[in-house]
Amino acid sequence: MNYRGEKIFRHCLLLSLLIVLFFSSACFAASEILNVRHWAAPDHTRVVFDLDAEPQHTYRLHENLLTIEFAGAMRHSSVPAEILVGKSGLRAVRFAASGDKVKVNIDLAEHAGVQVFKLKKFLDKPDRLVVDIHLKPIQEQKESVARPTAPTANKVIVIDPGHGGEDPGAVGRRGTYEKDIVLSISRELKKKIDAMPGYEAVLTRDGDYYVSFSRRLQIARDANACLFISVHADAARNRQAKGSSVYCLSTSGASSEAARLLANNENLSDIIGGVANGDTNNESDPILLNMFQTNTINLSKTFASSLIDSIGNIHYLKYDSLQEAPFRVLKLLDIPAVLLETAFISNGREEKLLKTAAFQKKMASAVAAAVDRYFGGNGWAVPAASTASARPGSGDINASNRPAPVSTAFPVRTASYRVKRGDTLYSIARRHETTIAVLLKLNRLKLSDTLYVGRRIQVPVSPSDRFSKPYVVQKGDTLYSLARSHACSVEDLRRLNNMNSSDALLSGQRIRLPH
Repeated sequence: MNYRGEKIFRHCLLLSLLIVLFFSSACFAASEILNVRHWAAPDHTRVVFDLDAEPQHTYRLHENLLTIEFAGAMRHSSVPAEILVGKSGLRAVRFAASGDKVKVNIDLAEHAGVQVFKLKKFLDKPDRLVVDIHLKPIQEQKESVARPTAPTANKVIVIDPGHGGEDPGAVGRRGTYEKDIVLSISRELKKKIDAMPGYEAVLTRDGDYYVSFSRRLQIARDANACLFISVHADAARNRQAKGSSVYCLSTSGASSEAARLLANNENLSDIIGGVANGDTNNESDPILLNMFQTNTINLSKTFASSLIDSIGNIHYLKYDSLQEAPFRVLKLLDIPAVLLETAFISNGREEKLLKTAAFQKKMASAVAAAVDRYFGGNGWAVPAASTASARPGSGDINASNRPAPVSTAFPVRTASYRVKRGDTLYSIARRHETTIAVLLKLNRLKLSDTLYVGRRIQVPVSPSDRFSKPYVVQKGDTLYSLARSHACSVEDLRRLNNMNSSDALLSGQRIRLPH
């Protein structure tokens, strides 16, 4: 080989070495550990490693030491080499460099097992490696969120503060997290319900940690719950959107495009909050959906109607009727369940309102009143919107401004009523100026009994009926002409005769007119 050929050979060899070194270094630093976070829940403690690429890792557990090795990785300079934690099941997290690997030693305290799994990059969440340290049952029983340890005669109401931990929910313009607001409201609601004789409340979470959909539903089942209320704060791109709304489960479509979008966002919580694959697969099984009792959904709608009525007295309603959407967190086979959007955290004024203790207490009082009314109780209720105590910003509902209990004494006169599509016990009771308890007693019904369309039930003759007279519709009569001749409104006539806006007025039909 001549000198020129040898020189070319050396240049090619050097270039090849540089290429090999470049790709080797790229492989050796395939990912970077950007951050380490940890959360404590009643039944487990979680450690989360944020990375800028999918982690390549191995791990081994030996008694109270969990060792994780990240291949081709490096630790970002902002991540400390040692993190002292001191939470249940977890003492410390320590990093050590080992050639082209990053070794992490996690010092554990007493625990019941460890689960390690990856979560792929999603929305604003990076690739993550999650370590769940499961605690022994005795530690879970010490938490206030645990179900009652002994049978209770009380009606158990499960309150579900949405989101938590890894999943902040919606974020307001002032940096307010939905997960924090709904937890505060839920705690207030628990206080209100626990103070009501015959009731007991259970929280699905009582701290800043994430609870999977399946776990939330299991808490309700284990507690033998009579009612499940999931508490949230709404958000929209339109910063002017405002108001409260109530949702029930729909096993098919949603009642509006907004409901569909909201359900899609809420159903992503397990992905954002971090749940190992397969944890909740059974909850979305279409066969399971077909098993839902129509009666359970109808009971949910009955409570939703009562809830809308209560909240409408203390805050603006986005929708004045219940909405339907396929929320995963409402998929309880035999427990009535609703999802409450308390207000819009994306609206500047409502974000500020949501943060106030006064509004949180008023919202809790309104929900508690709806619960009591749903079960036919005669206890305190939300004051009418026209009273000073019900106006936004007027303070909590207390004993001094509660109205007198509604009487449930049996009325002397009753009338027959045929159940229509969309009717609930609450809507029928409200229309006839009575209570659910009276309807149940009159018809020897239980709250769980199905209200079939076309079924005839007995209803008390309302005070308005006592001041009305029967009338046979004549040819040429219209609701407008009858209303004008009897000095009332068309809506008054419809309400007096249990008519919908789509009902026709037929010649020969018997109706009631005011005296």
